[in-house]
Amino acid sequence: MHRYFLLLLFTGCALPLFAQDTLSLSLNEAIELALKQSLTLQISQKNISIAETNNTLGEAGGLPQVSANLSVNNGYSSIDNPTSFLNGAQLSNNATTPSIDATWVLFDGFKVRINRQRLDYLEAQQRGNLRQAVEQQVQQVMRAYFAAQVQERRLQLNAQLLRLSRDKIAYIEARREYGAALEFDKLQVMDAYLNDSIQWVLQKNAHEIALQNLAISVGSTDLQARISIKDTLAYTLPDYNLEELRAQLLSGNQSLQNLKIAESLSQTQIKLQESNKYPRISAAAGISEQLTLARIDGRQPAIPNTWRGGTTFNAYLNFSLSYNLYAGGRVRRSIEVAKLQLEINQLQRQEQERALSQSLALSLHRYNNQRAVLALTQQLAQNAERNLQLAEEKFKAGTLNYFDLRTIQINYIRSINALQDAYLNAKNSEIELLLSVGALVR
Repeated sequence: MHRYFLLLLFTGCALPLFAQDTLSLSLNEAIELALKQSLTLQISQKNISIAETNNTLGEAGGLPQVSANLSVNNGYSSIDNPTSFLNGAQLSNNATTPSIDATWVLFDGFKVRINRQRLDYLEAQQRGNLRQAVEQQVQQVMRAYFAAQVQERRLQLNAQLLRLSRDKIAYIEARREYGAALEFDKLQVMDAYLNDSIQWVLQKNAHEIALQNLAISVGSTDLQARISIKDTLAYTLPDYNLEELRAQLLSGNQSLQNLKIAESLSQTQIKLQESNKYPRISAAAGISEQLTLARIDGRQPAIPNTWRGGTTFNAYLNFSLSYNLYAGGRVRRSIEVAKLQLEINQLQRQEQERALSQSLALSLHRYNNQRAVLALTQQLAQNAERNLQLAEEKFKAGTLNYFDLRTIQINYIRSINALQDAYLNAKNSEIELLLSVGALVR
């Protein structure tokens, strides 16, 4: 009966797996797919495009402004003035004037150069935001991938234990035929087999949830998508040096880089306010041609009732110079406020450096402790595996009862689970280390 139960259990859980295609991914492939499908990254890239589009000499105010104009003026006058020679006349007129005007700020306290620097920093700021978004996406995928690896390994171990329990049933049945085992022995083995079956089903569900979380992290929109793990689980972790990590932190942490960009923007703001102390020189040029038409309906026979007109051509080139003598102290206050804002940004950056350095030391200490725990749990797992092998031999030789064998089996599973927990904790700490120093994304 247990064989039919196992067959039914396996068929019910495996049916969705074979009902659709499965996408097998390595860690690098999962990261690449997530970066390709991330909507957050697409938004960041659009923001970079906006910053690049705005980062021009024209946006900085370094190019002339040229406009084309057309004005049409119409008028009508009815003259009732005895002193005018047009008394009693109705005057209609039309003036059409096309023109082209250009203005160019020749000098404005170096604002063009300062604005161009500011646009460069704004573009760099958007690129920094993109890098932060990439780092967060990579971190999410790595966490989900390693968690899925661990759950898959646990599922394999549960399946292994389930096979052992099944073999014990067959072994007890064979011994019962020769009178070497009792019904009580069979019931104990069946209880263990059913418990292992329950644990297998629960672990199967945990494994599927981990794969679903991985599918979400890579940006899959198909709720029925199936993903499998291509990389094998290896319990190896590198060693890191605190001083090297601190040097990488100061140069590679994107949060610090963004704060440095904010400082640079504050410095450009100071320069912009100081530029108001300088005079402003601008030039204006233009051309226009006016076409004027008029018609007089008069009482005098000498005044013809026809449209007459002419043109007038105009051109100009003007220069202007303006200098702010006094504006109620506004310029001075603006400069002081900009300098205070720069000091605030500098303090924020220094505080962030201090906090990240302290956090880095604690994270590395925790990581090293978790590596030590991992090394110990590896030895424990090796001992448990060897102990299980010896217990199996003793059980078959009849020198070990099933209860002691079952205890050894459970201890083996617990040791492997502890090994995986230790590895996952250390790996997550390593990810945090690499993220804090800006080494998670190359």
